[in-house]
Amino acid sequence: MISQNKVFADLPVTIFEVMSQLARDNNAINLGQGFPDDPGPEDIRRAAADAVLNGYNQYPSMMGLPELRQAVAAHYKHWHKLDLDPMSEVMVTSGGTEALTSAILSVVEPGDEVICFQPVYDSYLPIIRQAGGIPRLVRLEPPHWRLSEEMLRAAFSPKTKAVLFNNPLNPAAVVYPREDLELLARFCQEFDAVAICDEVWEHVVFDGREHIPLITIPARPHHQGRLGRQDLLADGLEDRLRLRRAAAVAGRRQGAPVPDLHDGAEPADRRRLRARQIR
Repeated sequence: MISQNKVFADLPVTIFEVMSQLARDNNAINLGQGFPDDPGPEDIRRAAADAVLNGYNQYPSMMGLPELRQAVAAHYKHWHKLDLDPMSEVMVTSGGTEALTSAILSVVEPGDEVICFQPVYDSYLPIIRQAGGIPRLVRLEPPHWRLSEEMLRAAFSPKTKAVLFNNPLNPAAVVYPREDLELLARFCQEFDAVAICDEVWEHVVFDGREHIPLITIPARPHHQGRLGRQDLLADGLEDRLRLRRAAAVAGRRQGAPVPDLHDGAEPADRRRLRARQIR
């Protein structure tokens, strides 16, 4: 008998597929997977059709279409005042999960610990384990789901290689304030850990709250740039909401890891990889 991958063989069917199948079987309204019954705005669908009919349909650059990479860089400039070179600091992938996987596999080695805050997206743990990493689960407590000095001190160790951080937090709908981000940044710096930030819900905030990307948090005085070596980030994934959720075209997936290389005393230690998603 052919052996199977030990990480993936025993994984259950994703809850999204379970809920969607139940909705189909019972002709029910699907509140589980987050897509509407409407096919989506006509102008967006027409633009997509025009791109297929009149656009470039051959092998693209391995980094992705230049026009899309330029749009990704423009988004960061517009929303976060970050300057990225679309030709050297933006890469397009097939969806945000691939971008996250690329970020994790590029950082995590066998035996490394990766901190994950619960509730946690179901893709995180198998990706970490496939890389040989050990998930270190930290339970966030309702009703506020906030980070604390005590929980981070208990979770971080010399074995910590990376932190997966979802902000705004799904499904708890927490938009983390600056003090939580500064606290997490401080621990990443202290333990030389990489922050991999999933910010898929960035543009869905209410009640006057402000989403602050971790990548914009300034470093401590003796660090140059932002977070220094600690920002190998799968950060953003923010345009997923703009094109899939907000525009109601959930089946259109695109990703873009964005490496941001900062000059400094130790160039090899000042790299950040931001994996964003337009899906």
